[in-house]
Amino acid sequence: MTDAEGNTTTVEGQECRHRATISPEPCQDCKRESNQQVRYRWRIILGLVLPFALSALDVTIIASALPWIAADFDRVTQLNWIIAAFNLTAAAFIPFWGQMADIFGRHSTIQACMILALIGGGVCTGTPHDAFPMLLFGRALQGIGCAGMNVVIRAIVADKVPLREDAYTWSIFSLVGGCSYAIGPVVGGYLTKTTWRWCFGINLPIGAAGCVVVFVFLRPVLLGPQPLPQLEETTSTGCKSTMMQRLVTIDASGQILCLLGFGLLVLAFTWAGATYDWDTPSVLVPLIAGFLIIFAFIWWQREMEPAGRLAKLFPRQRAMIPWQVIKTRDIGLLFTSFASGMAMYAVMYFCSLYFTMVKHLPANEAGRALLFFVPGIAVGVCIAIFMCNNWPRQTWHPIMAGSIIEAVAIALLAWAMWEERDGGVYGMMAMAGVGVGVRFMPVPLHGMGFFPQQISAIVSLSQLSDPLGGTLGLTIMTTVFNNINLPPEAIAGIQETAKEGIVWAFIAIFPFMILCIVAAALMGSVYLTTGAADEDDNANQIYEGVYLWALLRKEKIDRNSDKVKVTHRATLAGVAGRSSAAATAPWGQWYKLDRSRLLCQVGKFLPSFKRLVPFERPAAVEF
Repeated sequence: MTDAEGNTTTVEGQECRHRATISPEPCQDCKRESNQQVRYRWRIILGLVLPFALSALDVTIIASALPWIAADFDRVTQLNWIIAAFNLTAAAFIPFWGQMADIFGRHSTIQACMILALIGGGVCTGTPHDAFPMLLFGRALQGIGCAGMNVVIRAIVADKVPLREDAYTWSIFSLVGGCSYAIGPVVGGYLTKTTWRWCFGINLPIGAAGCVVVFVFLRPVLLGPQPLPQLEETTSTGCKSTMMQRLVTIDASGQILCLLGFGLLVLAFTWAGATYDWDTPSVLVPLIAGFLIIFAFIWWQREMEPAGRLAKLFPRQRAMIPWQVIKTRDIGLLFTSFASGMAMYAVMYFCSLYFTMVKHLPANEAGRALLFFVPGIAVGVCIAIFMCNNWPRQTWHPIMAGSIIEAVAIALLAWAMWEERDGGVYGMMAMAGVGVGVRFMPVPLHGMGFFPQQISAIVSLSQLSDPLGGTLGLTIMTTVFNNINLPPEAIAGIQETAKEGIVWAFIAIFPFMILCIVAAALMGSVYLTTGAADEDDNANQIYEGVYLWALLRKEKIDRNSDKVKVTHRATLAGVAGRSSAAATAPWGQWYKLDRSRLLCQVGKFLPSFKRLVPFERPAAVEF
């Protein structure tokens, strides 16, 4: 400003969207919104942390208790079915739940998932010693429920925040998930000292509490059924169709093909080597049939697109997985999830076998030894938080780094086990944890950035890859345990056989780790926005080319480059318990962040943890 004498002075102030001019006084509207946002963050955390921890805990809690469970049922030779029953249903039902979340709403779907997981846990807890199929049925129900919880929780987090805030939001869930995966074998080992049934029974009170918390805290704000274009519904008209009309839109044939195809693949991988030889019809028939049905499923999804032949026959049905998601090069993102699941399951189960069969540790000590995996996951998640939220604020770098770290860790872990170097085993377990943890957050962010209109589909596919990778990595597991009942004089032989089997198991999955690096190298990148006042919260900036090739050519590909494409998130509607105006308001009108609030320096990294959770919308929205 200029004074009476003609001197020019600068007035420092704050600019916000509520005022047309810069003022030195803080904006009260911004302060009020900030307080509302803090309350909403903790509402989401308190509402979703229990079901998320439950779904993660169910994956690994039986790792150290597995031999005792199989021995109690006298089914040591069929031990792998306890894992396969969970993985088969968890993998096959993930796309199903992604579609259910849009058709019937987030709250109804997540409650159904938690109830199924509770029923499955109750069945496993009360299974008689002579009813092994009943145990497998309970594990299958747990797999169905946990698959749905993973998908719906990720969809809920994606619903509530733009992509840049999704990075902060998912950080805390990555920490919870990583710790739950890691402490699962420890908890299972200690519970096995009393009875292995507590490995399933402990989930019952946690799951029941999760149902109550979600109902009380989140039901009023979760998205309800979404408008379906094939039923001539829009965000302005809302959901006007009946329940039966919405059921008709389900791609039933695609669901059956998906379930059957992946089910046969998991069955073949489960039988191969452990129950039947690889070259027997019992393995080859389901393996070949599974691949053929998967190809049929992909063809079906292609023809279900609006211009496809099947779309004309079934005009009201929508493809379970949009074809534009399947056909892009960045679908290689799914292989990184596949390899990550393979590495995590291998460390959890095979390291437990190493400590039990080779080092002769009891279940609780074997589970405790797996705790070395925990700091690795924590470090990996923290690295991902910094790379996504601070620098370089892209998804390609942590995905590529995690793929390389994981491959090196798996190779060195096999060597350390062969040499029986316990320090090396512990160190490589931690290193593998870093490789897994550093990809927890950027993988879903990358998918949602490239496919913002198909968030449920890409989240479903990402989640499907983890158990499939884990199942393939565990096919050799039963072969080790089939020799558990040899006489005492053969103990040395068991130890050597177990060590050799475990080492070769890690060697067998190493080529997949290399392919994971190749897949990551061919991907593009998603730029996470800085939160400046002139940025659109619904917009995502992506680089569709091969990002590594651009780096090698020293090509300028910053945010302002003409090669960086902008994608836009779909407008969601139907928030239960809220007015239609508040439900359909663009996210960009709810809040804007000042650029100065983002901490981009390494020295300011730790204070950014206070923003790991999402922001609450204001109570009223003006148009």
